[in-house]
Amino acid sequence: MAGGIWTTQNKRRPGAYINTKGTSQPTPDTSLGRTLLIGSGDLNWGPKGIVEVDSTTDFRAVLGTDLTDTRLIPLRETLKGALTVLYLNGNDGERAAVADEKLPWTFTAKYPGTVGNTLTVTVEKDPDDETLITVKTLFGTTLVDEQVVRTTTASGLESNAYVDVTFTGDATDPVGDAEATDGGADFTFEAGKAKLEALAASTSYTLAGGTTTSVDVTEMLNDVLATENYNVVTTAGYAADSNLHALVATAIERLRDDEGYKVRAVVPLMEGAPKYDHEAVSVVSNGVELVDGTILTATQAAGWFAGASASADAGKSLTYVAYPDAVSAVPKRTNEQTIAALNAGEIVFTTLTDGSVVVEQDINSLVTISKDKLKAFQKNRVIRTLDAIATDTMDVFHTQFIGKVNNDSTGRSLFKANRVSYLKDLSDASVINPVDVADLTVEPGEDRDSILVTLAITPIDAMEKLYMTITVN
Repeated sequence: MAGGIWTTQNKRRPGAYINTKGTSQPTPDTSLGRTLLIGSGDLNWGPKGIVEVDSTTDFRAVLGTDLTDTRLIPLRETLKGALTVLYLNGNDGERAAVADEKLPWTFTAKYPGTVGNTLTVTVEKDPDDETLITVKTLFGTTLVDEQVVRTTTASGLESNAYVDVTFTGDATDPVGDAEATDGGADFTFEAGKAKLEALAASTSYTLAGGTTTSVDVTEMLNDVLATENYNVVTTAGYAADSNLHALVATAIERLRDDEGYKVRAVVPLMEGAPKYDHEAVSVVSNGVELVDGTILTATQAAGWFAGASASADAGKSLTYVAYPDAVSAVPKRTNEQTIAALNAGEIVFTTLTDGSVVVEQDINSLVTISKDKLKAFQKNRVIRTLDAIATDTMDVFHTQFIGKVNNDSTGRSLFKANRVSYLKDLSDASVINPVDVADLTVEPGEDRDSILVTLAITPIDAMEKLYMTITVN
């Protein structure tokens, strides 16, 4: 899929090349609410690469710990705003395992890492019926799985979220004919049955050999940024002076301009660092205190803003949106400090007189205004609108027009009608002002297989300032 911006009509690949400047049905934005979070902690568990999680996820199973762990504070905060988080996990190594000749199974940890060495499997016989076997999996001291099989149905023992189970039976040839047993499982090794019968009433087996090989997430970053389905990426959780923030910001600019992916980034502020000065990068400058007394730094609080930004559609502004469970901004900014931060293109959390903590203004880091990037481009709601139009237009062109529709007056009229319909939907939803048909043109391009589209729109912003004069008679 080709895309990006264009200066001259010299592109080689078929695709949609769209510039955003100051002067059939649309494809749904399936990335809405999806945030890419680059994991910053060594969790020693979970799959290497992307772990897709939401509020219903069993975090202990997939990441080896729960959201109360301080290492997952950025993830917890991101999930307060996002619908789905793509957690980039830099975990690799060897999987813990146990293979005891007394058992007809081998048990292997689901994922690499030293956390696998805390897994225990117990095999218990029913005191009233020794053909009934209860197999339990413990994560530390917590029971996470329990299954009951018979000595004649041992092959029916299933893997679970923590342990992969392999039925081994016995190394000898099967004795007698294999017969279907309860649950449809086949027990083909009579000697394996004898193993279970020979076990003590209760035996325990601790997995061992799990090792962690930490992976530098920067090695995976470019591939993940370009291939995963998300609309906001954040480096929340990394120290403010980490070079990862600048790497991500640069990658986002490249993806937008060179490849047409309208994704955005949220990073924490590093005092004294060069300005990002880009409409797709938002910079969080302070943190918050939560109702339980937890103090979140700017880099941790950046997670919530990233999640909320990913979930906000083109018709929503985050200006004065409250930070969940927050009771104070940390540090609090004076009026002069707040104005200076806003002028520098920073996200500021502000404590209101009612005790709530809100986003002062939903802006990005753009501070240099030009004829192609007007003052309106500093507003994230405007950028979300422009991104939504560009992304939908690209998707429609790719799926409905490339290679399918003739590049003649009829074909160009079809494309224009499609876009007029989409823009009317945006207008009806109060995302943009009504578009006159004359504001959209679809003309032949310089090559016989290209078209040139020009569009003038006016995005709608939210009310933010009240100027009022009261006259007393």
